[in-house]
Formats: sequence, C-alpha cells, structure tokens
Amino acid sequence: MEHKLNPEAKRLLFRLLQKEFPLTKRPFLAIAKKVGLKEVELISLLRDWEREGRLRQISAIFSPEYFGHRSSLFALKVCEEKLSLAIDRINSHPGVSHNYLRNHEYNLWFTLVVPEGKDLLEEAKALCQEFNENGLLFLPILKKYKISVVFEVEQEGEEDFHSRRTFNFTEDDVRMVKALQEPLPLVKEPFLVKAEELNCKIEDIFVWLKKMKRVGALRRFGALFKHERLGFKHNVMVVWQIEEKRVDEVAKSLSKIPEITHCYLRKSYPEFPYNLYTMCHFKEENFQEKIKAWAHTLGIKNYLPLETLKELKKVRLKLFYE
Repeated sequence: MEHKLNPEAKRLLFRLLQKEFPLTKRPFLAIAKKVGLKEVELISLLRDWEREGRLRQISAIFSPEYFGHRSSLFALKVCEEKLSLAIDRINSHPGVSHNYLRNHEYNLWFTLVVPEGKDLLEEAKALCQEFNENGLLFLPILKKYKISVVFEVEQEGEEDFHSRRTFNFTEDDVRMVKALQEPLPLVKEPFLVKAEELNCKIEDIFVWLKKMKRVGALRRFGALFKHERLGFKHNVMVVWQIEEKRVDEVAKSLSKIPEITHCYLRKSYPEFPYNLYTMCHFKEENFQEKIKAWAHTLGIKNYLPLETLKELKKVRLKLFYE
C-alpha cells in the first residue's frame, strides 16, 4: 500500500501523524482522506510499520515539569566488565526513557525522569552506585535553542533545568496521563478504546487534551518513528566547547543546519568542558567531514562527535510510573 503514496503524500502523512494528529472519533479516516488512502488501507499500513519497527507508537507527549517531574541527561564511564550489568540496571528503571552506548570513555548516556518528591541526582547516583567508579556527569539543559520533531528523533521528556511550571493537577489528571501516554490502538475508533478504559466519554478525552495543550502540559499528540528505519543511519551527538560570550551566536548558527535536530546549552565540568550539545542525524556516510566543515566555518576548535554505537533503550517517557 505504501507504493500508492507519492513523495508529497508521504511527507503529508508523516506531518499529520506527528504534528497534526486529529482529535476526532475516527482520526485515521480523517488522515486517510487527506493522503488519498482508504481508512482500512491506512490502518493496515500503520500496522505494517509498527510490525517492522518503523512506527514506535502514537500517543500523548506530556511535559514532565507540569506534573511535578524532573528530568535530565546523564553520562557515565563504565568498564567493560561491568557494562552488561550497567545496561541491565539502567534499562530496568521505569524512569529511564533513553539509553545509548557511545564511542567515548563516557560510554553510557541516559535520560532519567523522577516524580515529585524524589531528588533527580540522588536517584541517578543510587541507580549507578554498583558500577560508578569513574564519575557520573549530571547534564541538565540550561537553555534550549532548537527542538525538532522531524521524524521524531528528539530526546523526549527533558526539560529546562530552571523551569518549575507545575500546576495543580488532580487524580483524574493522573489517570488521563497514565492512559493517554500509552500507545493508541490502530483501530477505526481508537479513542473509544481509551474512553472505555477510563470510563468516560470520548469528548471528555478531547476536552482534557485541549486543556492540557492550552496550559502547556501537553507537548503534542502524535507518532514516534524509529529514525534508523527511515534512512537516518547515523545518530551523532556533537558536543562543543564554546566561550560564554559566543554561545548564543554559535547556537543560532548551528540550529539552522538541517541535520541538527536539537541544540541545547548544558552544564559543563572541568573534566568534560563541553557546554553546547547538538543532536545530528545523517543519511550519508561522510558525516565526519560535514561536522568538521561546520566547526571550521564557525571557528570552533574544541568539539567532540559522539557516535551512537548502539541504542540500548528508547521508549516514550512515562510519568507517574510508581
């Protein structure tokens, strides 16, 4: 069925699934009409993509801080002998949404979220205490410059470290979050399934989601794709050491580059002096040359490309997991 879609219709389909998912009783019918497919054809296509691993899920993406959660990226040095143990322990934590093996002495990079009442750094230290002989880097976002949702390759769930935007959420809000952060079933009336689970009307779900969007607690409702299956073979986090007076200038220049999907200012350390972080996704093999050219153009001498050797865990961030 995929061959029925011309390139323009396929781009439209990705945009609708990721950014403009219709909050209606039959969302797949609404999308199918716009891309020239029948509803049953679109559902079948999405099920194929899910089976192949291209489509991870369709669900709500919430802002953790609005529900009292805190999150950050962490980096860890783990010796070869303890690597398997470290991966198992980190991946088993319900608050870990992403974990990557990268080509550096800081070889494990993971994102952790904790609910209200827990200390984020202390939770990370406790998680890593058995294999953290060489130090743990706490790398919260200090400032965001670019967050792209093209093919959904972002670090889901991280927040600006200084933001504290919790609102007075209720137990009903928690129930809604728990249900709607889970995958939407690929059926004709998917929200009916959620409504039955929540013992409410479909319209109640739509009203609640629109309210969460209005207050900033809902980032969006849409699809998450596995970028490697869409042709982006190389996932590289490039970290840059930028003097303070040039950070805004350099970040704005890097943010204009299409291959760079994210650009953040993060906490730096004497032993790891990089403060500007960019997530890059490449289809081509010559990505190292591209990165070198960017550095040359911007006059940056100290930078470090950290290539993903293996994606160890990547799931939608879950709130209220305890």
